[in-house]
Amino acid sequence: MECVQPFREKKILDTMKKILRPSNLRDYNLFILGINSGLRISDLLRLNLSDVNQ
Repeated sequence: MECVQPFREKKILDTMKKILRPSNLRDYNLFILGINSGLRISDLLRLNLSDVNQ
């Protein structure tokens, strides 16, 4: 199994945000949520709106 490293540089994160936001709002929001929560993508994809929206 390969080891996956997270993005660490702010410049790379900002570039990803600029690419994702206009093209796909869902993916952009999953990216932002993942950065801020530290959840894996498999965990993020299992979330329901009621899990996030209070």
